[in-house]
Amino acid sequence: MVDSKTSKKTLGFQEKQNSVVQDLQGFIPEGYAIIRSGGKFNKVKADLNTDGIYDYVVLLSNGMESKDYADATRVTLAIFEGQTDGTFKLKNQTGNLTYAFIYTAVEQRLKVINNTVIILRHQSMRHDYELKFKYEADYDDYMLIGSDYNNYGNAMHIGAGNVSTNFVFGVRNETIDYIKTTYLNTVLQPISVVNADNVYDLISD
Repeated sequence: MVDSKTSKKTLGFQEKQNSVVQDLQGFIPEGYAIIRSGGKFNKVKADLNTDGIYDYVVLLSNGMESKDYADATRVTLAIFEGQTDGTFKLKNQTGNLTYAFIYTAVEQRLKVINNTVIILRHQSMRHDYELKFKYEADYDDYMLIGSDYNNYGNAMHIGAGNVSTNFVFGVRNETIDYIKTTYLNTVLQPISVVNADNVYDLISD
């Protein structure tokens, strides 16, 4: 198990990759828990890979809820795919999102829309962003397909604006300082690439 802050390696899942449906905590590594925000666990059950079997996406931390996870050294978004025998297997996860993620309490950090698009939300005092992931059959993985970054600017709102990116079509629209459209490489990045060190480079110029 690798313990670096931005490691893309799985953390402690090696021994707990399978779990029966009835025991959600069974596939969570020792020392980790599902993050709660707005009084609810950040876990969503959906058929994420459209194979007819329910999967789970969960936001995990090794910090304490009583401390608002400020003591966390690790935060990761993990996807567990349901199997035909009623167990789950870890498919993939982000790198460590700790110090780019837990600053401000967000009512709903994690949601799934259209049963397949995973949205993870971060908010700080000066900006917020949403990351959008989706299973792509061509890659057989969960890929970063889009993002929305909102910069609040300074007290005079200088630098305020939005950066919206569609990685599938390779288009980025920006309204910070001036309106600009940028065309990007359409090769998608897997969820495992995303971590606290590179998230802003991925979603903004």
